[in-house]
Amino acid sequence: MKRYLALMLGVLFVLGFAASAFAIHAEIPSETQAVVAKSKTQITLGGEIRARGEYREVDFNTDTPGDSYYDSRVRLSIDAQVTPNTEGFVQVEAGNGDTKDNYTWGVGNNGATGIYNVGNAKRGQFNLLQAWILYKGSGLLGVPAGVKVGHMPLALGNSLFFDHTKFGDDAIVFFVDPTKELHVGLLTAKFGEGKINAADDNDAYVGLFVYKGQGFNLSGDITYVDGQRTLGPDANIHFWNFGLRGDAKVDPVTLRADVELQTGKVTGEPDTKFRGYAVLLGADAKMSGINLTAEFAYGSGDNDNTDNKIKSFVTSLGADPHFTYVYEYRTANACGIQYGGLCNTWYIKLGAAGDITKEISASLNAYLLRAAKTPSGVDKEIGFELDPKIVYKIDRNLSYWVEGGYLFAGDFWKNGDPNKKVDDAYAIRHGIMLSF
Repeated sequence: MKRYLALMLGVLFVLGFAASAFAIHAEIPSETQAVVAKSKTQITLGGEIRARGEYREVDFNTDTPGDSYYDSRVRLSIDAQVTPNTEGFVQVEAGNGDTKDNYTWGVGNNGATGIYNVGNAKRGQFNLLQAWILYKGSGLLGVPAGVKVGHMPLALGNSLFFDHTKFGDDAIVFFVDPTKELHVGLLTAKFGEGKINAADDNDAYVGLFVYKGQGFNLSGDITYVDGQRTLGPDANIHFWNFGLRGDAKVDPVTLRADVELQTGKVTGEPDTKFRGYAVLLGADAKMSGINLTAEFAYGSGDNDNTDNKIKSFVTSLGADPHFTYVYEYRTANACGIQYGGLCNTWYIKLGAAGDITKEISASLNAYLLRAAKTPSGVDKEIGFELDPKIVYKIDRNLSYWVEGGYLFAGDFWKNGDPNKKVDDAYAIRHGIMLSF
């Protein structure tokens, strides 16, 4: 029955894809309305109200029931354009603490009295999602340059290695545009200070460039992560990630590629070395109003932990879907990490997206999934997944959507036991959001 349901979803929804873009200090967008304050400062007020409900069965166990819930998210923002060169931005988000962007309906304290004393309580806690100052103008040598300081969403390239856009980091970004085509940036971010132990200190340093040519784009970055006393008084992290990516348009197809190489070490007795890598190859085209895509991605894995090398592709991501809705977003991946991205995983993706009517758009992505490395006796076949989504624009800035995924589970989930019965995994979610 579940396999039949998944096939029916595949027929009902149209194929689709989501293109990746370079972003290192990009704001979270929102439809807004502006008002003018004193001294010609333009104040833009914005926000979002979102409510969602989900049902999922993702434990691969035929005997356990599924899980369902509703949640909500509220955002409020103030954008102050003080002068053409100077801007300040503050955004707060209501969730349950500083690492959750929503509050689950019905979870929390009770304020009701009487015999049935359940409910009647406020929901969510507002935390700073963004708070930064941006100055840009004709800087050194008369070329456009700027600096951005504060708490902001950060990401690198196609977000294979690094994506902290969900909650952001405390950072300083310097950037300069030596020519109209070239953008160069330097970034330092504070990831941790006394979070794991009283003496730890975790910082990142990034150098990056983006070059926009005629019919092609190139970008690259070098990231160094310095974790002092993170794993103990004598265990320090010295980690490097090198990313290079590009795309070129060969009508009617856009070709794109991304390569990520990792090195460095964790000091100790003996030292442990990083040796992970990832690659992505993709092609996109638009035909008859439908956006088509084909994509291959590979993240290295490790099945031998005795050589003092971390061969798995190291990722640092947020709790969002990065490719598949079920395998990577709702289950632990082949590295045993939920939201772990391409770590020890490769996939082939086919999909397309388009507008059914003026108000309705839809997409469907299909993935063939395998583990890069597994222990002896464990199969590499993760399975085949279908991820549909349909969006209905009810009114201006008001949308309703249904999304989800169905993973036809492979023998990887048997964990080396040929007699183990493994159920398919699936999840479906619908939601409504108003932006203002």
